Amino acid sequence: MAIGKKPRVPRIALGEVRQRTKEFVFVDARSATALARNPVQVPGAIHVPMKKLKEASKQLPRHRVLVTYCT
Repeated sequence: MAIGKKPRVPRIALGEVRQRTKEFVFVDARSATALARNPVQVPGAIHVPMKKLKEASKQLPRHRVLVTYCT
């Protein structure tokens, strides 16, 4: 991969996630500001802003597939 080029993250529909596995957790990776502007969340989602994902990764469930979303 070229320096400075971001990896492409695949997009997946909610229905496809549910077809693939029942053991998943949604992680809302929006900033606190973005969440305040649009407080609608996927039911049961865990809010961890993108900038804090690395440090919070130890507290996220390891036995489930993590599905992140943001705007």
